[in-house]
Amino acid sequence: MLKKLFNRKKHVTKNDSSLSDQISMDKGKGDSRELSFPSMIDNLANEGITFEKDHFEIQTGLGDVKYGRSFFIKPSGYPRTVRIGWLEGLFSGDDMDVSVHIEPLDRTAAIKKLQKKIDEFETVVYSAANRNEGAKIEDSMQKREDAKFLQRQIKNNQNGLYYVSVQGTIFASNLNDLNAKSREIERILGGESIEIINAYGRQKDGFLSCLPLGKNYLEKTDRNLDQLSLTAIFPHASSKLNHKGGFPIGRFGRDYVYYNNFDISLNNYSMGIFGVSGSGKSVLVKQIIGRGFMDGIMKNVIIDCEPEYIALTKVLGGIVIPIYPSKSEQASRINPFDIFPEKEIINKGEEHEYTVEKININEKVKELLEFFKVMKESLTRDSHGLTPIEIEVLDDVLEEMYLSRGITEDPDSIYENVEDIDSEGRITYRRKYIDMPTISETYEKLCKIRDEHYPEIKELCTIVHLFTRKKAFGMFDGQTQIVSDSGISLDEAPVVTFDISKLSSNGIERPLAQHVLMTWVWNRFIVSDPKVKKRVIIDEAWMMIKYNTMMEWLKQLSARGRKWNVSLTLVSQRYEMFDRTEAARDVVAQFETVCFLKQSDQDIMPILNTYRLSEDVGNMIRTANTGDVIMKAGKQIVSFRSEPTPDEWAYLNTNQNIQMGPPPKKIASREDMIDFLERQVNPEGEEVA
Repeated sequence: MLKKLFNRKKHVTKNDSSLSDQISMDKGKGDSRELSFPSMIDNLANEGITFEKDHFEIQTGLGDVKYGRSFFIKPSGYPRTVRIGWLEGLFSGDDMDVSVHIEPLDRTAAIKKLQKKIDEFETVVYSAANRNEGAKIEDSMQKREDAKFLQRQIKNNQNGLYYVSVQGTIFASNLNDLNAKSREIERILGGESIEIINAYGRQKDGFLSCLPLGKNYLEKTDRNLDQLSLTAIFPHASSKLNHKGGFPIGRFGRDYVYYNNFDISLNNYSMGIFGVSGSGKSVLVKQIIGRGFMDGIMKNVIIDCEPEYIALTKVLGGIVIPIYPSKSEQASRINPFDIFPEKEIINKGEEHEYTVEKININEKVKELLEFFKVMKESLTRDSHGLTPIEIEVLDDVLEEMYLSRGITEDPDSIYENVEDIDSEGRITYRRKYIDMPTISETYEKLCKIRDEHYPEIKELCTIVHLFTRKKAFGMFDGQTQIVSDSGISLDEAPVVTFDISKLSSNGIERPLAQHVLMTWVWNRFIVSDPKVKKRVIIDEAWMMIKYNTMMEWLKQLSARGRKWNVSLTLVSQRYEMFDRTEAARDVVAQFETVCFLKQSDQDIMPILNTYRLSEDVGNMIRTANTGDVIMKAGKQIVSFRSEPTPDEWAYLNTNQNIQMGPPPKKIASREDMIDFLERQVNPEGEEVA
């Protein structure tokens, strides 16, 4: 039959050879083609595609057609601030491709471009001031300060600038479903203040941009992002802890556990970390500090007792402030009488959001009364606090010292203009923080009142005298003075560590320093900036337990932390010590997150009874190895292993008997965290740090 067919074809053209002859000839030649495997482009090839203005049709099989639509995030449609996982709604979309195109900007060019923007904002401010446009002035000034801050970070190699374009392509079986999916993704992203736009008339370019070709075909779709915002784009997920975003706090098997200290599921942001010496407690805390930058925690303040956090602070570009008794004028000093503006956000999250600043003298006087209570509790035989007469006298004295300096609710009342003359004789004015009241000034006024009216405050005068300059506890008497060799300001430093290791571990010195620094930090960093995420770490918090006034203060700070966007993090050894007194129990009861490393047998039952945990959990805590952690975050409980990366170990190690090699050079914390994800996280689990 085949031969007959060939014979018929033989007569079609006289000059044609028969197909059978041709096949015979081909068999004799053999196949000269090389063996090959389909390339990525071959695998991407489809059976046909037709592009319309706002969508396209793609043939996916014989008789099967899909509809698609390409879109991108509008350059002006990004949110003002971002968090880890802010594009989660885009990445988790059904039947959708997403591409993020990133182009780094040269450091020198970035600094120049930011300077140009700063100049533009200053021009707008000047122009708006002439037209008395208050809202425009405030907006432009805020943008100018943001640009200046970013420029300083890039100059210090702590940040970078990138051009970023985010595009997506939605697929559906028909046009109606495609429209419905498009509206749904627009609604989801709108909840994050993200505006997307159809690649109208450029569907082909959008489709190609979402293919793994490494090229952006959609022009004029990119915008600049800094390193923090760029890091927050990438998806982080954990099947072990149901938190949106967060940072890798440890590993469970081959999976990373991501923890978000500011997750919506947590009633407050306070955190307690407990573990015996050698359990890995300090290493866990340092990881939380360093990796917290990935989740937008921009300021860390540490009250360090050992000291254990100095190397970490320096590597992350922070500042270390030693606090110790000294008669030298060059020693650092913190004045507990310092007062700072308190900022409150009005109409938070709404279109007409604005910030109100004021000086709260009444609140400051209450804080100082607590300070004097601690003084008296620490030095009297029966640890009794202030008497009603002492409270009344102190209240009047403290308030009068602030009012006599002209301090009111106006934030400008705590500053004065100082005249300076430069080398060329030009006169300039600078804003200077006025001198605040001191303990010595308070002592003098109390002595005068004692001699004239109230001999009942004799004991109080004697105690306060011990806290004046050149006396046993006089390290907090005088104007605030910060002495550090880092050259970094308090506002710019991502980590501020107060080193109180030189203070006596017996008696009142360290607990008093913890209390003074805690109240000062609260006013200096916390209530003065409610928008930025912050963390305050108090090391060896057990030292404060026997002072009820300190426990009451910690309880208030823990409860108020959510309002001011701060995580109060207490680090201590034995949990059982906090279970002995009602005041200490009330403090830990406020913690929405607690981490337990290895504990002694005496500590197990208090933990199980307080947190309603099973005996199996107790056995895990009792037999835990170094670095094993049981975490209770809200209603969720998860176990994981705290595992620093090799790069982190060099400055996290606290065991003096383990040599980790030379300390690392100073690096920017954000880059270090990016390296952690890029170099250490292996999805195949082939290499574990």
